[in-house]
Amino acid sequence: MQTRFQSLRRTTFNKGGRILSEEIIEQLKGISIAAVSDAMDRLGISGTCLGIQPLRYGFTMVGRSYTVRYLPLGQTQGTVGDYIDEIPEGSVVVLDNAGRTDCTVWGDILTAVAHQKGLAGTVIDGVCRDVRHSLDLNYPIFSRGQFMRTGKNRVEMVATCVPVNIAGVPVRTGDIVYGSDDGVLVIPQEVEREVANIAQEIEQSEEAIRKEVMTGISLRDARKKHGYHTLQSPKL
Repeated sequence: MQTRFQSLRRTTFNKGGRILSEEIIEQLKGISIAAVSDAMDRLGISGTCLGIQPLRYGFTMVGRSYTVRYLPLGQTQGTVGDYIDEIPEGSVVVLDNAGRTDCTVWGDILTAVAHQKGLAGTVIDGVCRDVRHSLDLNYPIFSRGQFMRTGKNRVEMVATCVPVNIAGVPVRTGDIVYGSDDGVLVIPQEVEREVANIAQEIEQSEEAIRKEVMTGISLRDARKKHGYHTLQSPKL
């Protein structure tokens, strides 16, 4: 049975001796991506991936990233790689193909394996193909679009678990990636708890405004009472 989010095993990442809490993932599942974006604005963090969209509305994912970098084919024959075998359950596959839309780096075989492994979803700075398979399996893919032409003999996988860029946003393996109908954002590991807590605060304030307006209080008064106009502002 599919739920709103793909299943997530409580995998612990250890980066530089630092244990990354999976409790943050569960907390973020209950918070809208808009509130998370607002929290990042308050902290002055630019983590929103402009132009990366879901294949269809209803796809949602939250998980820690597993990064893959592609480059144009060099003098030797390239490889798309079998990196998928190494990715922990619950992860988000993050593919940096430099925004290319003329050839794909993700298709039906990778979708089938990712779904079977219980990955949370895939983000591509580029395009995917065989989209019907993703839709049939309800496997979340976020990309710049769809195009049928293969990346074989056009691009090569050059590294995994290295810093990459998705629509200009830096992503490292272990950073949190959140995708929904509104797009994709990336939360750096160092501020993930602060972002989650602020986002929860913002969402609670906005919910309080909605409830008070429904009782007949003016929107102006409700917003003023709950500090709506400063929710995204940096704290001085």
